[in-house]
Amino acid sequence: MTINLKNLCIALIFSIMAPFQVNADEVTDVVSGVAAKLVQQLPMDRKIALKSLSPDETGLPEDFLRKLTSDLEAALLTASDFEINLANRATMEDVWQEAVEFNNADFDELFKSANADVMLMMSPRAISTGVEIAITAYSLTGDNVGKTLASSGSVLLPIDLQANLGVDVNDLNKQMSQVLAEIEKVGQTGGLISGPNTYAEFYHNARILQQRGEVDLAMRNYEQALAEGYLFVDPLIDLLALARSRYGDAGVTNYFAKKISPTIPSELNNIGLLLAGTDPLTWVEPISNGEIIFEPFLAVWLNDMLTEHWGYGTASVERSKVKAAKEVISFFRAGQIRNYFIDLSGAEKYREAAIVYEQSFSGGSMDLQSTRDLFLSRAKVFFDRNGLRMFDIQDKVNSEIPITLCVSQNSESDEICREFDETENSWSGHQTGWFGLDASDLTWASGASCITQLVYHDSLGLKSTELPLVKHGNLSEQRILEIERCAGEMYRGNTGGY
Repeated sequence: MTINLKNLCIALIFSIMAPFQVNADEVTDVVSGVAAKLVQQLPMDRKIALKSLSPDETGLPEDFLRKLTSDLEAALLTASDFEINLANRATMEDVWQEAVEFNNADFDELFKSANADVMLMMSPRAISTGVEIAITAYSLTGDNVGKTLASSGSVLLPIDLQANLGVDVNDLNKQMSQVLAEIEKVGQTGGLISGPNTYAEFYHNARILQQRGEVDLAMRNYEQALAEGYLFVDPLIDLLALARSRYGDAGVTNYFAKKISPTIPSELNNIGLLLAGTDPLTWVEPISNGEIIFEPFLAVWLNDMLTEHWGYGTASVERSKVKAAKEVISFFRAGQIRNYFIDLSGAEKYREAAIVYEQSFSGGSMDLQSTRDLFLSRAKVFFDRNGLRMFDIQDKVNSEIPITLCVSQNSESDEICREFDETENSWSGHQTGWFGLDASDLTWASGASCITQLVYHDSLGLKSTELPLVKHGNLSEQRILEIERCAGEMYRGNTGGY
């Protein structure tokens, strides 16, 4: 079965690309891996429409995009054992065109097949090392219209764009620079432009109309600019601010989902979802796992977390904020901001937010080692001569979900695991929400020197698997060596007490 899938994917992906010089096995593995991941997240009982951004939106050839969409369709069918209820929008559009041309179709059936509960949008983007694709599933029905149901994150297809597709990445960068230059030139005209038809002209008119307070006309021009497919962020920010003033918090969510989301690249779509009211915690795990790498989104998300949602504070949230801050700071230092923001002064707040946050944990008021420890683990254990004596998770723990702790006598012996709940929590009822076990709850770990596993969920429902920091009292040299060997970077040595 693996060989058949591999051959199928290779044939589909490269049937129009021979004799292109690419690593077929690697590309096939990427497509198959994406499909397998998505199948685990997608609702198999819902009608799913598969669609790719257009050549104008991606800068990639139409034939390539059609084949890539077909490749993903085949991989999804195989990964789901053909259980997925999937419709390829590109194929459906061909059927519609033929039906209209020859007037030979059952239009009731065509309408029925066109309806879908979920949109699976593929957003390819040319970068220097190949084609980066991100596939995101959005709900199209019910109360969750526009909500992200699944995401592949950003993955790379290692293709030589110049040799294989005739695409010059430098040309794409030049296009962005040309748009910026045109915006500056158009801005010197002062007044509204009659009959705008370029990104720069739509953006110019939108800014003037916004300043005049003509909200509806400004929004129409922002919409037309965004539909051009460029990855500039500030027009989207401005548009949604106007939409919120016009429609309110609930209205802006529906406005974005139904009118804007289908027309813009996935990179901007995540920013739009965030600004339109999607819970920012939605992206904590994808950011921590490296599934979201678009720096402008990370900048907007981090700023939102630091200004509107500072108090979440669980370990999972803080780790994702740390990761985002590092990426955003590198992004600004590399001078990439100009590729995504038209108004550099308006983007400055995102750089400042990232720097302030990074400084707060890298050299602020707390001891540097203690601060680093907080980001390694919120749990700690203490060994004495009898084994494990004390255990704490200094995080907001959801103790309604069992906490699993596993130990072993040494690095070569079998592990012993136990599950604990709120009834055994020594911090029960405490305002911190921490979880701990007293010595009386740890007699089963007598003689243990190693913590092999710790699993808990925080108050937001996010899973944590980080091992605890390890401390110990005065022990034999052999026992200390074994504890240190097991603990690795989590080892904190002889503290003389807990």
